[in-house]
Amino acid sequence: MSWMRGGTLALVLALAPGCKTPGSYREPVARFQTGTAQASTALGDYYAQLNRYERDVYLDERLYDPGLEVLATEAGGQPTPLLGKVFTPESIQARRDAIALLGLYAERLVTLAGSETPGKLPEATQALGKQLGALGGQLETLSSKGDGSASRYVEPVTTLVGVVGSLYLENKQAQALQTGIERGAPQVNAIIDLLEADLVEVFGPQRLTGAKQALASRVVFYNLNKHKLSLAERREVLEDIRRASEGYEALVVSNPVELARALRDAHEALLRFARAGRELESFEELSAAMQAFQGRVQVAAAAVQRIHEPSKGE
Repeated sequence: MSWMRGGTLALVLALAPGCKTPGSYREPVARFQTGTAQASTALGDYYAQLNRYERDVYLDERLYDPGLEVLATEAGGQPTPLLGKVFTPESIQARRDAIALLGLYAERLVTLAGSETPGKLPEATQALGKQLGALGGQLETLSSKGDGSASRYVEPVTTLVGVVGSLYLENKQAQALQTGIERGAPQVNAIIDLLEADLVEVFGPQRLTGAKQALASRVVFYNLNKHKLSLAERREVLEDIRRASEGYEALVVSNPVELARALRDAHEALLRFARAGRELESFEELSAAMQAFQGRVQVAAAAVQRIHEPSKGE
């Protein structure tokens, strides 16, 4: 029976406040990493589709108005949406890298809060750190090339890259954690605020305008030409209107900014955990917050996907 008493004592100690082992934090950290990766992918897809929407709007205008020509460049030499890009792949990747930087920072905070020693810098993390170290310069370059909001990312991104690097080099857990909270949190919040502002002020309205214009072009064409069209032709145009209406509705219903807001809430949960110490209550709160975060990201990512393929599943 002594082995049973010993096992019971071990279980009690494992469940007691302040006795969580470093390995027990792997699940919420994994959930955070998964959620962050899903948010990054969904936001990247959302940004990438901006160019498709601009091309669709451009071609829709010409499909329903025969008086307009399809051109590669405008009269002034500027490229049309056929060749020009509203949001370059480099700009998309820069914002995805900013999200990856948030994940790296938060992961380090949790590691420091859940272990007695900060540990060594993993090789994969070192490679990611080098990639993100150049992010500030990339954003500066994008700003000079016309990416209006890129310059606002430079300061918080550059500062947070330095904070993350110092957290991995720091040998004193308490000091490193305090540094991360004091220096990192404002920069993390600033980056998330910029992501949210991009979605609310620039990308969201632009896509919504494009989808609304695509629907309006079809409606105007039908109303002007319905008496000239055969039954089969009217059916085809009305089906096209239905698909455009579904696309517009999917865009209105979806809320990509929820991805940024979910990231903010998850980060705040990580900070609360880091400040609270290794107690059972704080671990349970963190675990619940990471589950909620992952769920919110999944729902928002699915809504973004429905924007791209609104008619599927009908």
